[in-house]
Amino acid sequence: MEIELFVALIIICIDYRIQKMKYSKLLERYSNISVYETQVITTSNCMEEGYEWIIKSLQEKAKESSDQIETRHQGQIEYFTMWVHQIKTPISALSLLLDNTEIESSSKGSMKQEVFKIEQYAGLVLEYLRIDNMSNDFILSPYELDGIVRKVVKKFSTIFIHKKNSLVMDELKCKVQTDERWLGFLLEQIISNALKYTNQGTIRIYEEKDYIGRVVLVIEDTGIGIKEEDIPRIFERGYTGLNGRMHQKATGIGLYLSKKVADRLSCSISVTSKVREGTKVSIIFPKDNLEIF
Repeated sequence: MEIELFVALIIICIDYRIQKMKYSKLLERYSNISVYETQVITTSNCMEEGYEWIIKSLQEKAKESSDQIETRHQGQIEYFTMWVHQIKTPISALSLLLDNTEIESSSKGSMKQEVFKIEQYAGLVLEYLRIDNMSNDFILSPYELDGIVRKVVKKFSTIFIHKKNSLVMDELKCKVQTDERWLGFLLEQIISNALKYTNQGTIRIYEEKDYIGRVVLVIEDTGIGIKEEDIPRIFERGYTGLNGRMHQKATGIGLYLSKKVADRLSCSISVTSKVREGTKVSIIFPKDNLEIF
């Protein structure tokens, strides 16, 4: 009787070890499973073979669905990219017509401002489509920060004039390793927001150093400001905050894309603001990525 009990215990222990090994392999299989898996799995019995057949069938169906979604997504990107490029043609034509048509000066300014906004929104759609693949269009080179900022500010000259905002821009003395186009896009979103919520005020652009010696580019305005509880969420996709809801001017996309671009450029963004006093946006460049000249 004791021998039989001993043999039974040995059999139970062996079976436990076998089951434990199978369970461990199952967990490993689960953690590494992929729709595009090509690994050949060795089975030891008909039941395991059946399970593997079910898994392979599900993988094939999941891959088929994934490929269909990717094809539709790529088709949408191609369509909207084409649409944005096509819509830019009548926008440019309308802008030229405004320049060459005799219209009351104040009306012309308002109309040119609206045309500029349309152009900006169309461009925002294009960048939104590109953002996930920005690494394919990303070239780091040394640039003078002053030149990039001035080029962006010039684009908004019509808005500055129409809203009677003054610009105070210090000479920027930094050279940074960056992507000119994407940094320009980042600055456009921040300056656009500053202008959107500032009327007959001042927008100041300057540089400073933080406590560890990093160069910080600051865009500061005297606009309506942001509520304290909104600040932590302003970079979330689709979040417009109280200002956006009250003034119906925000899409919640521009700052979301700005944060993604800043992360890709290894920069960080901080925002401080007081309601009815203004907003200060700081773009902080990594310390090993700049040169003073």
